[in-house]
Amino acid sequence: MEIKLSIKNLTKKYDKNASHPALDNVSADIYEGEFVSILGPSGCGKTTLLRILIGLLEPTEGNIYLDGKDITTAPAAARSMGIVFQNYALFENMTVLGNVVYAAYLKAKKEKTATKSEITSRALEMLGLLGIRELKDKYPSELSGGQQQRVAIARTLIHNPSIMLFDEPMSALDVATRLQLRDVIKQIQKDFGTTMIYITHDQEEAFALSDRIIVMDKAHIVQIGTPKEIISSPADEYVKDFVVGNLYKKIDSLSKYAASGAQND
Repeated sequence: MEIKLSIKNLTKKYDKNASHPALDNVSADIYEGEFVSILGPSGCGKTTLLRILIGLLEPTEGNIYLDGKDITTAPAAARSMGIVFQNYALFENMTVLGNVVYAAYLKAKKEKTATKSEITSRALEMLGLLGIRELKDKYPSELSGGQQQRVAIARTLIHNPSIMLFDEPMSALDVATRLQLRDVIKQIQKDFGTTMIYITHDQEEAFALSDRIIVMDKAHIVQIGTPKEIISSPADEYVKDFVVGNLYKKIDSLSKYAASGAQND
């Protein structure tokens, strides 16, 4: 498999004299078309890693390579990465279609790569893929959380990013909506072959979505592996307890939720 993104010895110290860095000598390779989750509790370094990858922070040490090119100091706009945030970050004064078209049209106009009509047509295609084309004239305040997140995904997808990053995108959603959106994200990956990096603290979510999982704790990567590898051979007691132990608790909770829903039907 071809390496899409290579993370080499990244360290981040917000205070150069700090004895405990926010990120400590982190390295990983992510392959073309792969779905990778970065899993860990709050404060483990996963958000710092995400912000470095998308260009919002510079590392204290280390390098990032995209398709073999060093992008460590490249501006965010030059990285061909798209991000879907937890809080949707939609423009409240724009319709669904307006939110998806806006940035894409400004970019196309500047670079003279497409007309507004062509951008609108592609935006409608994205909304159709996400099952919300009929909502194109609605405003964010008229949408559910799950619908807003689909708009945010469409807005990112229209740029055809080389890598899509997700920053805890489902943490504010109810269980039923999370399960539906999970299927949508996996279908997008299948249809577009996009490399995806997914930040989460939810074990069950990571195992359900991922080709491989990067497990983090206290600014370090403690294990990288497929879901099967991590379950069968946890690297240490932390992975065994935090990841595998909590995974089974999450599955049990979802099973009870499903059983409750069946009874209510």
